[in-house]
This record gives sequence, C-alpha cells and structure tokens, in this order.
Amino acid sequence: MPARLFHFRLSHYNEKVRWALDFKRWPHARTALVPGFHVPRVRLLTGQNKLPALVLDGRVLVGSNAILAEIERLRPDPPLYPADPALRDRALALEKFFDDPVAPDLRRLFWSTYIDDTAECARLATDGFGAATRVAFRTVFPAIRPLFRSNMGADPARIERAQGRLEGYFDRLESEIGPSGFLVGDGFTAADLCVASVMTAIVRPPGFPYPLPEPIPQALADLRGSLSHRPGFRWVEEIYARHRPASCELP
Repeated sequence: MPARLFHFRLSHYNEKVRWALDFKRWPHARTALVPGFHVPRVRLLTGQNKLPALVLDGRVLVGSNAILAEIERLRPDPPLYPADPALRDRALALEKFFDDPVAPDLRRLFWSTYIDDTAECARLATDGFGAATRVAFRTVFPAIRPLFRSNMGADPARIERAQGRLEGYFDRLESEIGPSGFLVGDGFTAADLCVASVMTAIVRPPGFPYPLPEPIPQALADLRGSLSHRPGFRWVEEIYARHRPASCELP
C-alpha cells in the first residue's frame, strides 16, 4: 500500500510534510480532513487529535518533525539534512525556532482574521469539500468557536503579543539568509523547507498547493501588504518558486 498522508489543506505544519514527500519524489495518497470534524477519525487512527499523520508500511507517524526525520531515514537521496554535523545542528535549530514559537504565533494571527466571522471560517475550513460540508460546518461552528479559539491561543492578549513579535520573526529570518540565498550552507535543506512552510501562514506564496478561497479577509490582505516589502517575505516567495516541486500525490 502506498504511504497515506492525513492532512489539513491550509496548515503550514502539514505543508512541511507535503513538501518533503514531493521533494523526495515519493508517491503517496492524501486524505484531507476538515478542522474540527477531523477529531473522531484522527483519534481512532492515532490516539490523539493533531495532524499531519502519515501511514507508512503499517505504522502511523504523527507530527511534522517526526515524519520528516523518518522520510529522510528511509529515503536519504536527495538529502534534506546536511551531512556535516555542525550544519545539520544549525538546520535543526532553525527548524525548532520556527516551529516554536513562530508557527503558533503566525497561525493565531492568520486565524484571527477569520475566526469571528462564521461564514468566512466555514468557507476557509471546508474549501474543496462541497456544499453539504460547508453548511454543516457553518451550523456547528458558533458552538465550537470557543474551543477553536482556545486550541489556537487566539485570545486578544496572545494575538496582540504575536503582532508585536511579527517584525522580529522577519528580522530573524533575514539575518539567517546566507550569501548563497539559503539558510544553511550552499544548498536547499530542511531548514529552507521548514522555515518557508511556516511563513506561508502570512506570505501565502503562489506555489502553495492549496490557495486560499478568494476574496481573503481585508485584515489578512492588510497584514500581508504591511510585510510584502520585507526581504524575508520575498525570500519565501523565491524559495517556493525555485524549490517547491510538483505534487507526488497519487490520483
């Protein structure tokens, strides 16, 4: 049986795994799930509620970093992690920093532009799933909105803190870009993949495989516009244009 990825279409954590599988030219099936509605199926499969989850050779791998590490172990060519120990440690350190705290902050900023509007949330969360799923989500979302907000830490205080840290995250990214245009060494590595994936929550480059339904909320458009002049913003777009391969998803 081919590998099967259970994922959220719009998530930057899930994008890391899609990109790694595509980079390795690893044919795989994908099952997209609706946030919130995913819980029973994922809990039955994995014993917990989070995605991505990859079913591989009868095993279930959970979490983007664990999945990337196993993909690299099983298919080391082309490599994602540098062979040099110092460069590998640097790649892992960047991956960790952008996974935590950057990724949660960007996720709460992204969702803060949707979460108070039930219709917009339904349009986003069920994009690609059909009208019946959208109606069901729109019906139940007012009741589960507090849980969504709590799970993402999308309360006003944490959103304000994330807004205050956002420019600093771009500062950090820009300080790490080397003369080669890559974050570690002279070639594309997991550091570039992971950091670019995380930053898609705000940047949303043209190469992201699941475009947002249009029109996007004005608050999100304004946020993107306020950062589009940043070298880090353009770096994400360039990494996607140059190094995001075509999908290896099976029909």
